[in-house]
Amino acid sequence: MPAGTRTYRTLDETFSEPRVLPPPPTRHALLVFLITLASILHIGTAGWSDIHNGAEGRYAGAAREMLRADTWLAPQRDPPLLPWLNLISFKIFGATSTAAHLPVALAMVASVALTFLIGELLAGHWRGFVAGLIHLCCLGSFVWGRIATPEPVFAAFIGAAIFCGVCGYQRQRTRRAWFALVWICAALACLTKGAEGVLYPAAIFILLSLPFREARLRFRLLLHWPNILLFLALVAPWYIWAGFGVGNDMAADAGPGIPIPRFLASHALWWFPALGLVLPGVVLAWRKVFRPHEFDAADALPLFWMAVCFLPLLANQERQDYESMSMWSAFSLWSASAWGRTPPPLRIFGLFLTAIGGMTIAGWIMFDASRAGPLATWDGLRSMTMLISGALTIASILAGYFLFRNRENVAITVLMLGMVPVGLSTAEGIARAGSHLSLANAARFLQPQLGETGEILYEGSSFAGSSLWFYLDRPFHLVDETAALRPLSPLVSEERISPPAAIEKMSAEHPVYLIIHKNRVPYWQEKLTERFHLYHQETTCGPHVVVSNVP
Repeated sequence: MPAGTRTYRTLDETFSEPRVLPPPPTRHALLVFLITLASILHIGTAGWSDIHNGAEGRYAGAAREMLRADTWLAPQRDPPLLPWLNLISFKIFGATSTAAHLPVALAMVASVALTFLIGELLAGHWRGFVAGLIHLCCLGSFVWGRIATPEPVFAAFIGAAIFCGVCGYQRQRTRRAWFALVWICAALACLTKGAEGVLYPAAIFILLSLPFREARLRFRLLLHWPNILLFLALVAPWYIWAGFGVGNDMAADAGPGIPIPRFLASHALWWFPALGLVLPGVVLAWRKVFRPHEFDAADALPLFWMAVCFLPLLANQERQDYESMSMWSAFSLWSASAWGRTPPPLRIFGLFLTAIGGMTIAGWIMFDASRAGPLATWDGLRSMTMLISGALTIASILAGYFLFRNRENVAITVLMLGMVPVGLSTAEGIARAGSHLSLANAARFLQPQLGETGEILYEGSSFAGSSLWFYLDRPFHLVDETAALRPLSPLVSEERISPPAAIEKMSAEHPVYLIIHKNRVPYWQEKLTERFHLYHQETTCGPHVVVSNVP
């Protein structure tokens, strides 16, 4: 080609047929290293923390109720795949917190591996490795990737659907099989979270087809009628069953969503340090990063993926931080591409921002402790802060050295590996703060005290105390001023009673235990002393207090 001629990459060049030559050994080594590190960080730490209140307690509790009742019918109208996976894990390993976290840990490992494979298809195995490492080592993956909610599993199936779609585009001979797998992954995603499981991949493929003629021609085979029938056969039975109104919708009790300013600000934290690395290039050299005159499918796919999965959350009044996990793989792919295109001086600037960000996070942890936050109970907080600051500082210096040697892939690899101690510290911090996030300790204390007739009352919502559902062997009563609600399911008889009714229950002859928050102690001390001339406090578990009628 003559010098000076501009080269445009078409979709057919980007999604070309696989090479005839086998992949180099480096590729296999990078993939094995990535999967091994992901397994250590997620599967290896799956048993570190208890089941927390909120969505995690509800899904784990639903699976445990299914195990007790020996049924596969989920006690809620929410998509059942995560409770089913938890139930399988419980049958194999027992009903423990480790078994409840295992499906999510496996999903995180799968998401990292799929990020590698998609990046490899778009731009080679080194791009895939960097993208997978970013996905694995961002702070949000350390925090939300170990919480047993549907989002990590949903994100894995969305990534699998995109991977199968790209493979189907590449491989003409097996295109029908790959596109059938797209629909299977979409069906499993629907059974994990809902209709988004098919809407997200459909929107991504449609947007990708608009500017590229080859995509319009090849992706039309996705609408082959056997694929649609296969999808309906997988998802229709559950939707029909849920239409009868058995159980309740857990999401309805999840509380208000996060305001948009806080939602966006929190993602700057969850995407640390990748966002800081690429931000200087995006702002100061955006033409080199986005290359608008050479925009190809490798650039389009991550951007469309991010837009489809992230922008609808801004319009959702019930948005939560972890709901964006379905696009974190796309963010990692885009970040790896942006890093490779950022000019060297701006890469140095990004490393400086990363080091400053690490010190800021360490300072925030100390500030949280000074306010007696959840981490204030951890005696090793000072050593954790020094570990975070030291790891990121050393990693930034080493990454800067490799940048001066023009080894940008090695530089970002070293920097992201510097996040591994941060990830382990985060897992340990979440475990140490468990008494503030879970009622597991209260349940362990009460279980041997209940006997045959003992009762448990909990002041608060079923969502806020959902870990009791997992750890207790019997239903508990909710104490609230609101009107009585219908039971959670045919398997769990949850009764909502008012504070006066709770006081009447405390007059029973059998043991009755009331779990309250510390700031409600004066109220209940006054009411119980006024009625019984007795206030018996059994124990304290984090911010909660256990009161009983046992003299």
